[in-house]
Amino acid sequence: MAIITPTLTLTSAASTATTPGPLTVQLNLLAAQATTVGTVNLNGVAVVTTVAADNQIFDSTLYGKSYIYLHNRSDVSIYAGVDGTTVRRYVELGVNEFTWMPWAGEQNIQLYHTGVGNKDCEYWIFVV
Repeated sequence: MAIITPTLTLTSAASTATTPGPLTVQLNLLAAQATTVGTVNLNGVAVVTTVAADNQIFDSTLYGKSYIYLHNRSDVSIYAGVDGTTVRRYVELGVNEFTWMPWAGEQNIQLYHTGVGNKDCEYWIFVV
């Protein structure tokens, strides 16, 4: 077993500041959680197309509960979902956006975009 510690920091000025933030108060939020993961970890850069079935990065028949990191390294939004339909889409990553999320591991993860050509999405999967 191994330990990883994801850390999330959110900061902003109050809405009355010279460079205003979204809240009436200054925001300083820090959350960190040491997490035990197994030794099966997948990572890489997926070459994402417009067909979700071509871009499966997580197979629920092989892996269970996991922590997922996705980073869109392309010039269009990339979507993550169970299939290529908007009804079963659960993440939209804008250009250079990323996400870190716990994943129950009960469904596959497929990536796709609606632009032109192939796009890159970095991924790390830490299987619990």
